[in-house]
Amino acid sequence: MEKIYTIKDIAELAGVSKGTVDRVLHKRGKVSQDALDRVNEVLDKIDYQPNLMARSLKKTQIYSICVLLPDSKNDPYWQSCIDGINEAKKEFKS
Repeated sequence: MEKIYTIKDIAELAGVSKGTVDRVLHKRGKVSQDALDRVNEVLDKIDYQPNLMARSLKKTQIYSICVLLPDSKNDPYWQSCIDGINEAKKEFKS
């Protein structure tokens, strides 16, 4: 299982404060160019991807998708649609 990095982890790896990491991630406030470069280097190294589900919970927004498909057991066409929907769902979760 992939390690889930916290702001504290990223701050320690970059040698900056948690507040600096927060400002870089959310693009708010002032951050020195050196600190920005160090945080971005760590984010690239760990292949950071924001967790959209966590952000949506934080913002108290709920995203729902409803898909109605016919019974796919007898028609292989619909299986590729289901596979595509599941792939999109995985991307949304990360």
